Amino acid sequence: MWEDEGWEEPTIEESFDPDRTSLVLRFTKKQAIKMSDKKQAIKASDKKQANKTIKNKEKIRIYLQKHEIARTSDIAKLLNLSVARARAVLSEMEEVEALGTNRARVYQLRKK
Repeated sequence: MWEDEGWEEPTIEESFDPDRTSLVLRFTKKQAIKMSDKKQAIKASDKKQANKTIKNKEKIRIYLQKHEIARTSDIAKLLNLSVARARAVLSEMEEVEALGTNRARVYQLRKK
């Protein structure tokens, strides 16, 4: 509800001697974010995500070179990602092939 009104986000302030915790509620409107600032923030976020995905793909390649095959859960644990996100990264990799179906699925590097 607070955000629906466009007010600044409440803040919690702690002080010591004497110990106090205060919830500060400001009834001032948040400043509108310029659309160009939003676009720049999105571009930066997209670039950061792309770099992270590239690094994750390299980790997968190295892992599969050492272990030959891996389950989705192994990759998820390696990358500290959800199983769904790990599966999405694996599906983007042309050099990786899936063998089996559903629970029995494993991944390996494609033979050249």
